[in-house]
Amino acid sequence: MLVGASPAIILDKSFLQGSKASQIRTLAVKHRLVVSDALFYELITSPDPDRSRCFAKFPPVENPVDLISHIGKLMEHEIDTHTPSGRPSEHHEQIPFQFNPNLANCDYVLPEKARAIADEKTVELQSDVITYMKMVNTIPSFFPNLLTGSDTMRRAAHEDAERALAEPLALIPFYSQIVTPLGEKSLPAPDLVSEEWAVYRWLQVQLLFALDVYVRYCGIVPQDRIRTYEKMEHDVLDAQVFMLGCLEGAFATHEKKLKRWWTLLCPSGSLYE
Repeated sequence: MLVGASPAIILDKSFLQGSKASQIRTLAVKHRLVVSDALFYELITSPDPDRSRCFAKFPPVENPVDLISHIGKLMEHEIDTHTPSGRPSEHHEQIPFQFNPNLANCDYVLPEKARAIADEKTVELQSDVITYMKMVNTIPSFFPNLLTGSDTMRRAAHEDAERALAEPLALIPFYSQIVTPLGEKSLPAPDLVSEEWAVYRWLQVQLLFALDVYVRYCGIVPQDRIRTYEKMEHDVLDAQVFMLGCLEGAFATHEKKLKRWWTLLCPSGSLYE
């Protein structure tokens, strides 16, 4: 965080949906509200009245929030410099802007250029979902006994696995085994990496979400259902936003699962619910 700057909070969609406009605007008085590209995509692609209600809650002023781009930018910085990216809010877009007030209207239709940008993100997201599903398939190699025994035993095994993933630096041995594809830049050395690094947090958060999916579907995730894909897409976007919150140390959500994980990953961080 910049010296003298207001503390920043990473917002997620559930927080916007479940909070009154007065709450959002009161929070904005003392904090910089941060909207990631993942959240912005979720908002503009949401059906009305969901989209319009969310946009109507932002303060009607110039730069009502800080905008930050894809988490890949943070990881690119770390791979290029082998130094931690720092808080996401330090990488916000340095431009004056206002949200189009029409976004708060139920009957507003996105212009062609905006739809094209959203379509590009959708294609990118499809690739991210495939990667995410591959991560789900690795879970048994980490935790082979998740699906054995009674419901009580399974629940306890799931909770133990979550705590294991949240243990500081527990994933460094796994991280050190990741092989960089031929022709790509090498990852930062394992002895440099910590929870302050985007490359580590992203690995940790993806595995937490993958663990949840593996247990939810008892190890067999339906591959040919549109509804299942939509849930996986939602998970990928949630994971991106949650990872940014962990790096920032301040996160706003109403989702129970994310609040539980926050207490594991960021016990000294600031949670707004």
